[in-house]
Amino acid sequence: MKKKRLILIALFILALIGISFYGGAVTYVFLWTVIAVPVILWFYIFMVISNLRIYQKPDGRNMVCGRPSGFYITLQNESFFSFSSLRIKFYSSFSEISDMREDVVYELPPHSRIQKKTGLLCKYRGQYDVGVKQICVTDFLGVFSFTYNIKEPLNVIVAPARLSLFEHFTEGEMPDADSENRAYRSIPDIPVREYMAGDDIRFANWKASAAAGKLMVRELTGEERSGIALIMDPKRYGSDTFEYLPSENKATECVLGLALYYLEHNIPVDVYLQESEKTVSKLAASGDYEYLYGKLTAYAFNEERDMKQLLSASPELSEYRMLICVMEKWDAETLAMIESLNTVGVPVKIYLIDDTGFDNTDVVSGDTMLIPVGCNTVIGEGLI
Repeated sequence: MKKKRLILIALFILALIGISFYGGAVTYVFLWTVIAVPVILWFYIFMVISNLRIYQKPDGRNMVCGRPSGFYITLQNESFFSFSSLRIKFYSSFSEISDMREDVVYELPPHSRIQKKTGLLCKYRGQYDVGVKQICVTDFLGVFSFTYNIKEPLNVIVAPARLSLFEHFTEGEMPDADSENRAYRSIPDIPVREYMAGDDIRFANWKASAAAGKLMVRELTGEERSGIALIMDPKRYGSDTFEYLPSENKATECVLGLALYYLEHNIPVDVYLQESEKTVSKLAASGDYEYLYGKLTAYAFNEERDMKQLLSASPELSEYRMLICVMEKWDAETLAMIESLNTVGVPVKIYLIDDTGFDNTDVVSGDTMLIPVGCNTVIGEGLI
C-alpha cells in the first residue's frame, strides 16, 4: 500500500514537470487524471462505509464467564457495486471470537452478505463490549485504507463462573470445614491449659506459654457459634476497566466458591454486600444460592465505598463462628477493625486478590490467616 502511494506521488510530480517544461493538452489530462484517482478512491471508501451493514448477535444477552457460547456475525452489502477489501477487528481484551481472524480479507459482491456462526468466550464477569470493534476498508486499487469504530457496539452482561472452590485454591488454602473445630466456640476464658493435638494455634496464650516453658492455649467454654460470615470488599480500585475488571471478577468468583463450599458441607453461610454508604444486605446463601448468584452477577462495585463502612454497619459479625474477608487492598484502620474480632473469639481469614506476592507475617497478626489469590488468572482461556 505504501509503495502504491509513492508511485501515485511520483506520477503527480512527473505531471507537474511535464506541464512546466512541455505543456500541451496531454500533460494536463495526465495531471488531472492523477489528481482524480485519489478522489475516486476516497469516494469509493465513503460509499463502502455508507452501504455496509454489520449485524452481530450472541445466543442470549447474559453470558457466563469462561463458558463459550454461539455468536453470529453478518456482513451485508446494500449497494450496487462490489466491496473489494474488508477486514474486521474485534474487542479482544476481555473476550475471544473463534473461527474468525483479523488478518482475513473479505469481499462482497453487490447486494450480498456473508454470515458466519462462531464462538464467543468472555473472560471476566461484568458488563462490557464484545464482538466487532472496528472495520478496515481498503479501496479497490489498494492505495488507501480507512479504519472506523462501530457506532453501536454489542454490550453484554457476563455472569461469574460457577466453579468449585477446589478450582480456585490449593489444598493448603482451603477453608476449614470442620464443624466441630474449637475455634467455632464462644469467647475464650482466662483459664489456660497445655496444648493438645487438634487445638487451634490462634488461641495460644503466649505469655502463659513463656512462663510455663511450654505451649499453653486458652480454654474454650460456652455454646457453639453458628454460621460463617463472608464479606466482599465493595470498593472499585481504579477507573480503567483494564485495572478493576480482573480483580472484581476474581473476588466475585471467590465469594461464590466459598459460599458453595460451605453449603456443600452443610455449614450456614451469610454473605454481606454493601449496597450504599449505610446500607448493607445480608444474604443467606443456604436459603437461595441462585438468588445470591444473581445478586453477585448484577453487583456494582463503587469507588465511594470501602470495607470500613461495611464493617461499621455490621456489628453482628462478632456473633459468627468465623469471618472470611475477600479483599483487594486495605489500610491499617481496616485491618485493625477486622483483627479486633479475634479478641472476641472470631477467627478471621482474608483472601487477598493480589498477584504481587508478599510476606503476610509483616502484615497481619498471628490470629489472622491471609491467603493470596491471583487476580489475572483467566478462567476458561483456550476453551474455544
